[in-house]
Parts: sequence; structure tokens; C-alpha cells
Amino acid sequence: MVACAALPANWPLTPKERELFLALLSYDTVTKEMAMLVLYGTEDRPDHGVAMFMSRIRAKTEPHSVKIETINRTGYRLVDRLVWTKTLKLDAVEH
Repeated sequence: MVACAALPANWPLTPKERELFLALLSYDTVTKEMAMLVLYGTEDRPDHGVAMFMSRIRAKTEPHSVKIETINRTGYRLVDRLVWTKTLKLDAVEH
């Protein structure tokens, strides 16, 4: 289940960036394959697009103390995910 929330207005994420950020909030780790499914609806895309989206999300959220880690050869992880879930008052996050 992916989190559902209204992110702060001063986080100007595009709809795709928002979906990917909500996936980071919903899962301990978002694999590159999961990210491609969120972004493109398929895993059959070059994964450099995922890195580009993550770079944009980091640039827009790091000023608010959000830290996203890259897990080598695996994917991405939101540091303090459960804290951010509570801070942003998200609807049910199950993972």
C-alpha cells in the first residue's frame, strides 16, 4: 500500500516526483524496478531516468532535512521514514 498524503506546498514536486516520494515513504526500500513501475508503469526502461528523478526529489526536499540514501545496486531508502510518515501525517503506511 502506498501512502496517501498532501505534501507541504513548499515542496514543489511534479506528479511523478510526488508518486516516487510517496513510494519512499511507503516502503523500507524502493528498488530501481519498483521506481520504474511507479514512474513509467513498466520495468522495461533504462534506469538512468530513475536516478534523474531521485536527483530532482533530493534537490527539492533536502532543504527540509529529508535525506534519501542510494543503496548500491538495489535502489533507494528514505532515512527516518517512519518519522517523516508521522510528521507529514500520512494515511496508513503498512510496510
